[in-house]
Amino acid sequence: MKLLTKDKQIDLANQLSLKSRDIDVVLFNILDESLPKEFMLDSLMLYQNKDGGFGNALYIDNYNPNTSVYQIYEAFRLLDITGFDKNSFEELYIDIINKAGNYLYNRCELKDNIWNPNIKSTIDYPHNIIFEDNDINLKMFGLHPTFSLVGYTLKFFNDKKAYYKKALKMADKLIDIYLAKEDVTKYDLISVDSFINSVKSLGLLKDKLDNLRNKLIKDTLKLIDLDLIKPLEIIYIKDNKLDSLREKELDNLIDGIKDFGMWDYKASWGNNKYPEEDSANLKWIGSVSANNYYLLKYYERLEK
Repeated sequence: MKLLTKDKQIDLANQLSLKSRDIDVVLFNILDESLPKEFMLDSLMLYQNKDGGFGNALYIDNYNPNTSVYQIYEAFRLLDITGFDKNSFEELYIDIINKAGNYLYNRCELKDNIWNPNIKSTIDYPHNIIFEDNDINLKMFGLHPTFSLVGYTLKFFNDKKAYYKKALKMADKLIDIYLAKEDVTKYDLISVDSFINSVKSLGLLKDKLDNLRNKLIKDTLKLIDLDLIKPLEIIYIKDNKLDSLREKELDNLIDGIKDFGMWDYKASWGNNKYPEEDSANLKWIGSVSANNYYLLKYYERLEK
């Protein structure tokens, strides 16, 4: 089993601090325990809008400053992996999630129990084509990020909050939708995996979670065989075959760190018309590196 050496970890920390967005540096430093998790709250405040949601290129591939459901998902994901939950009582944390919860549950329209991750105004800003508001993208995202956000709501909010109660009702319906779904995408699976991870210790929906887990594992292995998803894109669900595939990918991930001390990033927005794509790719190097560090820490692949 390969480990990311201590020297490479130090090199990664140095390169991140020099070349990355503040929020990615903060994420890394929280994960390596150089900073307390509360620093993530200050970082996220820079991306939160007056309506309570998030925008402003928190997710790098979308330069729309306006709030979208997908950007709220990214904010909640960062809160989750840096250790926040309903037992966190920091005043700023409570303020952030309450404002975001109000936006999601009181201002966002649900259609068939799903939030549209995208908004129409994105077309006016540099963006990856997957963030355009159209039926193709809506089908591609499927249950994502709705399922993830419902799980985060149950994990973040006290059970007496209205948002929690709404999320619990949504969760029951979303499980039924997924269990009946035959044509799944990788985004469906990412969201189901996130949801299960959020609620696994809460004692909720026990009568349905086993079926949810079994279908997730079956669907994930099928999409891996079809080369439609990578094993590490499904982070949390446990399964012997899936775990074995992840171990190989973790070895490759460690081998893939570049001589300049970080992981490279080469992807296309799919439209070739925005000069901002070049700067986005540079920003992604820092973000991918911080998130890869999270994966290696989660799977205990860091040399101590």
